[in-house]
Amino acid sequence: MSERKPDAGTRLGRLMERTIALGSWLMAPIYLGLTVMLALIMVKFLQELVVAIPAVLRTSDTNLILLALSLVDLSLVGNLLIVVALAGYGGFIARIMGIPVSDHVAQMGSFDLSTIKLKLIGAIIGISTIRLLESFVYPGQKQDRAIFWQVVIQLVIVVSGVLLALMDRLSGAAGKGQEGH
Repeated sequence: MSERKPDAGTRLGRLMERTIALGSWLMAPIYLGLTVMLALIMVKFLQELVVAIPAVLRTSDTNLILLALSLVDLSLVGNLLIVVALAGYGGFIARIMGIPVSDHVAQMGSFDLSTIKLKLIGAIIGISTIRLLESFVYPGQKQDRAIFWQVVIQLVIVVSGVLLALMDRLSGAAGKGQEGH
């Protein structure tokens, strides 16, 4: 029996597919950079904690609460970096290249793009809310105009987040409705 050679179109299609799959490796340095950023956030977290511990008895309740919220901010961003890096690596690089990943990495990176977007907007809302709260607690440090614009930006971010969640929900419902047909 003679083997049929793939035609030029099929060979070109396979070449493009391999090239695009190999292109996913271009994201690897970005995921490594997110890991480096996570280490920098950890350093900042520890710095703020080390400075706060000896000053705790001289710190007002309000300042202590704001410090705690600032540390929560850093942890939210750190968790977000982990989610994005693991989801990207596990969902794109490892899957496309057929690299086996541990169950732990696969489970941690099993978020879909919609979930990652919502986590991102949630983290941004949390961070901007804490910054806005600081402006209200220490109003003398910022002009009224700056606080006004912070409130406007906060509202835009919140409305954008709600609309994004609504669009994801509607597109998910539309996708489920089409599966039944």
